[in-house]
Amino acid sequence: MLQERRIHSMLRTIVVIGGLCIGMGSKVQAQAVDSSYHNYLYDSRVAYFRQLPPVKKAIVFWGDSITDWGDWAELLQFKKAINRGIAGDNTYGLRGRLDEIVRHEPAKLFILIGTNDINKKIPVPYIVANYKKIIRAIRQQSPKTALYVQSVFPINNQLIGRQYYSGTNEQIMELNKALKAMADEQRVPFVNIYPDLLDAQQQLDARFTYDGLHLSGLGYQAWVASLKRQRLL
Repeated sequence: MLQERRIHSMLRTIVVIGGLCIGMGSKVQAQAVDSSYHNYLYDSRVAYFRQLPPVKKAIVFWGDSITDWGDWAELLQFKKAINRGIAGDNTYGLRGRLDEIVRHEPAKLFILIGTNDINKKIPVPYIVANYKKIIRAIRQQSPKTALYVQSVFPINNQLIGRQYYSGTNEQIMELNKALKAMADEQRVPFVNIYPDLLDAQQQLDARFTYDGLHLSGLGYQAWVASLKRQRLL
């Protein structure tokens, strides 16, 4: 009888220790997500943007380098089209500069973010959660703004430099599927640009890029044409 009690006690101890280890493992995994976004470029650009006067009722393009490198006022032939892209940014970085966006009270806000989240190995549920927080904040602080969640764009595997980008089109499509579900749930239009940039091999068309990731002039024109076809501009 005493022997059995000792065995039961040992088993309970093993279960408790095992549970603690699993719990600790989950915490370590959660802590491993790279939520960083501050760097010299980000901080200097945000400081610069905040010093500019607000442009009320603007059309704002908000995101990372893919947005940043577009001359939006020229592309749209509309002087109130403003660029709020920052190279290297991610969903955490967008959350960190929400105040600079809402002060404009944009008429339309086109969001494109997630490319760098994939490169930083940020799990899709974290990206989606950040999007939800962004949408909630915009709705609360600039309720008249029309929000658009744009799909993350494809890459070209033959042209991209793997030394600086590790994501794949399969990962991008997985994220886009999750973003569409999130947008539907939040009742925000999901703008699917992805297929309009593909070639016959389902890669980012070489005409639209010079490095397999960022867009060429023709790429930006294809993006704008897609928005116009969908009657968003």
